[in-house]
Amino acid sequence: MKEPILIAVDSGKYATKAMLKCKDKQAITIFRTKMQRVENREMELHSGSFLARYKQHYLLVGDTVSDNRSNHDLTKKLDLHKICIYTAIAELLRLANLKAEDVEIHLAVNAPISTYNDLSSKQAYKDFIENQGNQISFHLNNQEYNFQLTNITIAFEGMGVIYDEMEVTKDRNNTTTVIDIGGLNTTFCTFDKINPIFDSMVVSNLGISALKSKLAKLINERFGIAVAQNDLERILQNGYLSIAGEKNEESKQLIQQVKSDHFHEIIGFAKSRGNSFINMDLQFVGGGSYMLRDAIQKEFPHARIVVNPQFANLKSFIRILEVKHGL
Repeated sequence: MKEPILIAVDSGKYATKAMLKCKDKQAITIFRTKMQRVENREMELHSGSFLARYKQHYLLVGDTVSDNRSNHDLTKKLDLHKICIYTAIAELLRLANLKAEDVEIHLAVNAPISTYNDLSSKQAYKDFIENQGNQISFHLNNQEYNFQLTNITIAFEGMGVIYDEMEVTKDRNNTTTVIDIGGLNTTFCTFDKINPIFDSMVVSNLGISALKSKLAKLINERFGIAVAQNDLERILQNGYLSIAGEKNEESKQLIQQVKSDHFHEIIGFAKSRGNSFINMDLQFVGGGSYMLRDAIQKEFPHARIVVNPQFANLKSFIRILEVKHGL
């Protein structure tokens, strides 16, 4: 009898995050959501990068791929996301030292609210990831994985840890708005205890990619420097611009201001869609929440920035799978 395992995958436009849980094992992985076809099958791979083979195509996946290969389409019904989901499954099996043929995979994957709320789109995305129920033959880093995906769970984005903490949340007499700041989008959803108010769900394009574009433009205007996409991530993380090892002190204030302005734009968008933030808890999740934490804490000192916010949705996905499959 095959061992049931739970796998949750949150494949965003910036990064793919995934978590595995079974009776006595857990594993977690994260890598950039980037892919390109390659001809060279012999290459040195570093952590967070993979060489995949699917349907006779060789694909370089993850961190090594240039940021120019990032995808900004709203839909997730793309080969990019399918390959990243399969990559995450194979990598989690490797990390947990499990063989694909010995396990029964119960999978939950994320979908945009627009897909989740439309039954036909939701079913089409489900069929797409499940490979229409056919066995999936996937090679990752020269290791073969054969698995089948059936009855997968489509979970909506922006739920944070609401369901991971449902025992506590369901007994509270409160309302919570979850703000999920991702790579491409920022998603807003209000919950009455653990019940999502679907009319409150809105999505903006004010993710970290928009912040990077603003920063690149300002650096070019202020300092006359054209910054590549690959450099912007480091600049934002470090909080300053450095050229040939020399820090540009003026850039520190500029970067802080850009972050603050971008966060205020996010909040302004939410308010324009009827979100008053009155008499409700605020929960910030998504990798962008960590990057904007100073601006968040200044504007909303009592808001909660979830620990490891990039993995918040995964925790709820896993909990949903536990309830669904009685595990």
